[in-house]
Amino acid sequence: MPESLKSIVLKLSLCFIFVATYAPHLYAKGSYGIATYYIRLDVKSSNNRITNTHLTMIPAEKDFRPEIFSRIPMSHVIQASPQETSQRLEDLIKKNTFMRILEQHGLKSAKTLNQDTIISYEGLVHTPISLRITPYDHTRGGYPYMAEVYFAPLSFPDQWETLKDGFRVKEILNDFILLFK
Repeated sequence: MPESLKSIVLKLSLCFIFVATYAPHLYAKGSYGIATYYIRLDVKSSNNRITNTHLTMIPAEKDFRPEIFSRIPMSHVIQASPQETSQRLEDLIKKNTFMRILEQHGLKSAKTLNQDTIISYEGLVHTPISLRITPYDHTRGGYPYMAEVYFAPLSFPDQWETLKDGFRVKEILNDFILLFK
């Protein structure tokens, strides 16, 4: 193989490795279907006591929202029995990771009615997330894990369609004005 061809192959291989390592959200969009989800954590408290928590995860629209994702590493120990199935363990870890990321990095809002307060944390998460689960640790009483999540704080997904319609009207007006210039 000529030396110049080896150089080109090496450069292309390095570019592929760089993209695959540092930007997994670029290839995840096309290969996994739905890649971005809106997540919201509602924490309800009454008389200064938490009474209910609710985690919601819905597919996010792809257009007309900012995508300023940052990679957030998170490590923790999930409390579970040594006999826990791998699928159940993975689900618990994902839920715990999403809740912790929302509380630490999500957009926060609060609503109060009488003695009840609902604090909401919102954002976007890009899937798939990277999980590394280590074997059961008897001293900690659970499974230590490391997760890497691409997250962007964002709220009001119910207004995306309105923003989309406004953007279309603006484009049509701009195109119409360009006809007369």
